[in-house]
Amino acid sequence: MKSEDEITVLVDTDLDSLKDILKENDFQLILECDYNDIYMVDKDYFSNNFDDCLRHTVIIRNIVDSKRNDYFLTYKQKEYNSKREIVKQSSINVKIDSIDKSYSLLEQLGYQELIKINDHILVYSNNINEIAVQLVNNKHIYIEIEKECHELNKVYKNIKEMKEVITKYKIPFKNNDYYAKKAEIEFKERYLKK
Repeated sequence: MKSEDEITVLVDTDLDSLKDILKENDFQLILECDYNDIYMVDKDYFSNNFDDCLRHTVIIRNIVDSKRNDYFLTYKQKEYNSKREIVKQSSINVKIDSIDKSYSLLEQLGYQELIKINDHILVYSNNINEIAVQLVNNKHIYIEIEKECHELNKVYKNIKEMKEVITKYKIPFKNNDYYAKKAEIEFKERYLKK
């Protein structure tokens, strides 16, 4: 599985204000795409504990941008420290040709839908740094910074350097948390807030 280093923060302002901050720091929109994910969990492992569910979850993913419309089955592994910060993560992607067929196959294998995440991603760069603004399910705004920039020819040395991007540009974010968990937040909103 491919190892990945990244940070994700839950933004603590509205989209227009965030765009103003980015514009003030010479960020330009360089890519726009959508990740539409259906999280499917093995029915035997469904519980109110998100970490337990996630270990037994497969994602049916559709990636759409101006150049492609691709489908994948994705499995992610994450390891946490005692503060629930992600210390190691990896994923594997298998290309598929149909969401409906994959959904049906997983149901036949004993999986059920856990959550859906529709992630509209706006990638910005100022030729120094690259950030991905993520609008999740039309409710939450996140910023993700990955170690390896996809559009800018740059690789961040470590997590500390990625965190400095957020502080350098004074981007407001919630709970001083550099490891916001989009899927867990959606899970809690769907199953635990009744």
